[in-house]
Amino acid sequence: MLELYKYGGMSLRGCRHSVCCMLLSMGLVGRTPSHASIRNWICKCGNYRVNSLSTVGGAYVLIVDESITFGSEKLLLVLGVEEGRAMQAGALSHEDVEVLFVGTSQEWKAEQIMEKLQKVMEVKDIKYVVSDQGTNLCKVYKLLNIVHIPDCTHVLANHLKRIYEKLEVFEDFRKLVGKLRREWNLSKTKSQYMPPNMRAKMRFANIFPCVAWAEKMLANWDSLGQEVQEKVQFLKDNTTFFQTLSQAGVIFKTLCAKLKKEGFGMVQKQELLAQFEALEARDEAAIFLKNCKEYMDELSLKSNALGQQRLLCSSDIIESYFGKFKIKINSNSRSGLTEFIFTLATFEKSFSIQETKQALESIQCKHLKIKKHHVAT
Repeated sequence: MLELYKYGGMSLRGCRHSVCCMLLSMGLVGRTPSHASIRNWICKCGNYRVNSLSTVGGAYVLIVDESITFGSEKLLLVLGVEEGRAMQAGALSHEDVEVLFVGTSQEWKAEQIMEKLQKVMEVKDIKYVVSDQGTNLCKVYKLLNIVHIPDCTHVLANHLKRIYEKLEVFEDFRKLVGKLRREWNLSKTKSQYMPPNMRAKMRFANIFPCVAWAEKMLANWDSLGQEVQEKVQFLKDNTTFFQTLSQAGVIFKTLCAKLKKEGFGMVQKQELLAQFEALEARDEAAIFLKNCKEYMDELSLKSNALGQQRLLCSSDIIESYFGKFKIKINSNSRSGLTEFIFTLATFEKSFSIQETKQALESIQCKHLKIKKHHVAT
């Protein structure tokens, strides 16, 4: 049941039905646990894993973030990855990290986060931490004297926001995308030309599908009908703007692809600078390129200070944890959420038979209720 729940987006009832199908197909006779029993099992195992951290192992790299789960209630998650794995090329998987802390609160102030990280630091040797540049998080790192590596996606998105947010032409483009989506959504003849949705969250990190749409429309301008051309004449009138925005997109994707896959080191920096040298960035794209180079210079200084040949500078894995968790929770009910957050620890490496046995024997349902009150407060 633990493995079924861990796999993909399978629900508790989905796990139960999978076992029922297996029993039927193999001609076996046996009792099938209810979804409530399965829920208790995974909560116990997750609780056991989070609260039985070991001091065994070398230095760790922390990945920290908070996410809004229900209304104003926020989930704080601290993941840890061994330094050796963090220095290897390749994006992190769920099996590479450990859940070192998870908890919920109406708000996470710096003092609360610092208390939780101090407990983690008592059992783990922390090398550095990767996260976004949230004010409360940065304050904690400064107080605890932990080196902070800003997540590359958030840094670059913030640079794009500062450059483009107040440009009138960008705001007009945003409004055009929304207007065309509303008008062409149910149209039989124009839905094929409809632009992609411009996400509200992390808009400037996800703007480039809309830019690609604008480029495609301009490249196929002569094949567009007159009515469509009239609707998207704004694109034709601002060709230069979209060319520079496209250049910024190339820079963004190139930098993120390299840093997320290989991490940051002097080899990666030199390769990126060589690629950017061939790109004749103009106007806003040139400003963005300058910001990217400054970010790499900052990473170089921190890499030298830490004595690291390669730095982890992406927190995508924690976003993956949040995404998987949000799929599994019932958004219509808040009952039992607090103990259910421990199931995040089941996304890690597989449970051994011995670990499962110890978890189910040592953790009782009444302990989960106690933990629920403790974490919530």
